[in-house]
Amino acid sequence: MLSWKEYLVKIYFLFILSSITFLLLDQQGLFFASKFFILPTLMVLIFKCFQRSNHKLIPILLVATFFSFLGDVLIIIEDENFFKMISLSSFLVAQVGYAYMFMTSHKYNKKEVSSDKIKRWPEIAAILIIGALVWIVTPEMEEFFLLGIIYGIIACFSMVLALDRRFYVSRKSYFTVLYGLILFYLSDILAGLDLELTNQFIHILIILSFAFGHYLIVSGIFLQVREDTSKKEASDLDAFIK
Repeated sequence: MLSWKEYLVKIYFLFILSSITFLLLDQQGLFFASKFFILPTLMVLIFKCFQRSNHKLIPILLVATFFSFLGDVLIIIEDENFFKMISLSSFLVAQVGYAYMFMTSHKYNKKEVSSDKIKRWPEIAAILIIGALVWIVTPEMEEFFLLGIIYGIIACFSMVLALDRRFYVSRKSYFTVLYGLILFYLSDILAGLDLELTNQFIHILIILSFAFGHYLIVSGIFLQVREDTSKKEASDLDAFIK
């Protein structure tokens, strides 16, 4: 018998598959309906996890996912620059949420984070790559150029903080979140290149990278929550025994 988590994950991927199918069939109404429910399904999963584990990272994850959902809904409204601006601003807030979540995760860990510059090459490489991508993509965003620049700066902070996780979480949690964040950035880059979503192939890639990126980030944070909870229970037990 499937658990509630397995049911929600299956429903999540079913909505992804449905939205792509309806997009290919040019069934706009059904496409919008199925796409609308993708992230809310993941938000239900996050909320149910919070009910089971009152972990400090889960509310931040839920808020960041909500703003991603808001941006995802508004960006498909055609020929309305106001909604495009609100959509991009929502994605920006979501990115701030992820950065804050990683910063909070770092703030409460008890392990020392390495200050060795040699070990910091991934952060330097990430900043250079994101900077180059911002330089390439933002001219295509026209009147949203400034938002693209701000988003790129926040994305650099978020990626650096995500890379810092390698010093204090398990490899599985670290790489799951990192791959998810890369996919999330990929969806944003593709969206920046085609804000009007006129290219169907690019639109499908945006949906896939966006949906799988969020799923991996949530899965990676859930792994960290489970690890932190296990450590806390072990620590409480040690304190009780002593």
